[in-house]
Amino acid sequence: MAWFPANVRGRRRLQRERRVLGLIAEHCTFQAPRVLQVADAGWDVRALVEGPFEPRRVYERVKSDAGYARRVGEALGAIIAELHTAIPAQALAGRWLPRRASWPEPLAYAERRLPMVTGDTALIRRSLTLLERYEAAEAAVSERVLTHGDLGFHNAVVDPQTGAVAGVFDFDGATLCDRCHDFKYLLLDDSAEALLDGAIGVYEHQTGKTIDRDRVRLLNAACAVGFLAYRAGSGPEETPAGRTLAEDLRWTRMALNRAGA
Repeated sequence: MAWFPANVRGRRRLQRERRVLGLIAEHCTFQAPRVLQVADAGWDVRALVEGPFEPRRVYERVKSDAGYARRVGEALGAIIAELHTAIPAQALAGRWLPRRASWPEPLAYAERRLPMVTGDTALIRRSLTLLERYEAAEAAVSERVLTHGDLGFHNAVVDPQTGAVAGVFDFDGATLCDRCHDFKYLLLDDSAEALLDGAIGVYEHQTGKTIDRDRVRLLNAACAVGFLAYRAGSGPEETPAGRTLAEDLRWTRMALNRAGA
């Protein structure tokens, strides 16, 4: 697949992602896109992660099959552990990586857009209060690791039959931030947590680091609010981020409840 920058900002994003992919290729064993050619004009050609890509099918099976969900979670947990620990700290030094997760957007974004999405003032108030908690928690982060930042079925090649994970892709949102960001989308929009349990179990065993589940729930809720705000200007049945308005509202309410908002 070839990637072309549309402007100077796009060129810088591609350069940064290529640097991350180079470090993964050098230090990690899991599959990620491999850069095959880089042109002076700023575009590049990459080999894709090979394997079946059926994120909706995987999502539905994870929700209905706890054993499968745990296997997928364990495979993702091992990949996250390697991403967070295998790359030498000196290779990540400097300010070339962002130190804030790319999602959700800052509080002001949701303040401006949520009233254009829903008239539920109580939900808006709860959402903004939670984002204030999120901003305070982000400001207090002291230990940072290289995170994918957007890890989920939409950026992973997962076998819909066995649950094996061939690899992950889309490192455009890679950042130096709190390790819990790579677990936030493993908490799905239902009450089961087998996927997250599997990932955390393997990760903690391999790294010796503890994952704060309350922090994961906070991050998940903040992202849900962000995607609800992102809907501004879209109709109820439109899916700007893959979900209808009803689905975004369901996720947001569930995530707020889980996060104690």
